[in-house]
Amino acid sequence: MPLDLQRIVGPIKVKGTPDDPVYVVVEGISIVTYNKTGSATNVPTTTKTTILSDSFQAGTFENAVVISVSGDVYAKYYFTVNGTDIDIRRSGPDRNLQFDFTGAPYALTTGDIIDIKVEHFDVGLFNFDATFYGYS
Repeated sequence: MPLDLQRIVGPIKVKGTPDDPVYVVVEGISIVTYNKTGSATNVPTTTKTTILSDSFQAGTFENAVVISVSGDVYAKYYFTVNGTDIDIRRSGPDRNLQFDFTGAPYALTTGDIIDIKVEHFDVGLFNFDATFYGYS
């Protein structure tokens, strides 16, 4: 099948119909329409602990965009979907960090369970917070 490539300068003119398999219309950026916060207090050393848990239900969110986390000490944070670690990050030199999927949001399907977990290695009990941002 021959492919017709063109250099496009300026506004893109859309051709075709929604039934056309190559028909695409991109308009602006997606706006965060959902957020949920969670906290874990008195987290012991080397214990992977859930800070926030949520499940995708139609009409709430379909895409994970940003997850912000923070804590009293440096820690290892996990973004988990259905029990599988999708992304693991360590804080430092700041105690705050973000999982940032704004360039390519992480798509979820109905029934997916997301968890934000933390594990720290300092002696003592410490507190941690997380916020999940998504959109449909």
